[in-house]
Amino acid sequence: MQNRPDFYYIPTGLDKTMAYHIMGLVERDFLHDGEIDEGNIDKSIRNCKTGWIPHTHWISGMMAHYIKESNQKFFKYDLTGWANDIQYTEYNKKGSHYGWHCDIGIVNLLNGCESRKLSISLLLSDPSEYEGGEFQLLLDGRKDMITLKPPLGYAIIFPSTSVHRVRPIKSGVRTSLVGWYGGPNFR
Repeated sequence: MQNRPDFYYIPTGLDKTMAYHIMGLVERDFLHDGEIDEGNIDKSIRNCKTGWIPHTHWISGMMAHYIKESNQKFFKYDLTGWANDIQYTEYNKKGSHYGWHCDIGIVNLLNGCESRKLSISLLLSDPSEYEGGEFQLLLDGRKDMITLKPPLGYAIIFPSTSVHRVRPIKSGVRTSLVGWYGGPNFR
């Protein structure tokens, strides 16, 4: 059996000007409560606002580059493309969070994907803009945990089967882009 890393953490080169441009693409008036699965909202599990950017937008091409790079170097999954559109996520008030979960869901999959395989979270906020909101990932068969509060423009790429969360916001606003790359079912 081949050992694979628990996550891949990389600076994308995205700066504050580009992050503001991306945030400007999302119409705040049309953000909606984050769902825990298709159509279900439970703010005790997930309390944030989300919007969607088409998987054909140039932003997805940039994000796909980092997914493919990490997959080629480390994960070695059989991938076919974006499993869903890109999610813009905003944790915008005290207590906003997303509890422990994994991304393996098969909701409205695209590009012939049978399952999500790799998840990416690309930070659009600088850590100085918010308190709390740390990204936590359970590692090594859930024995250990890593806590990250990445700088603006950093991407975290990890298997969609990994259990992770965003801790509650204490103040400020944390924004990110989240995407899922997929392929045929795991064998």
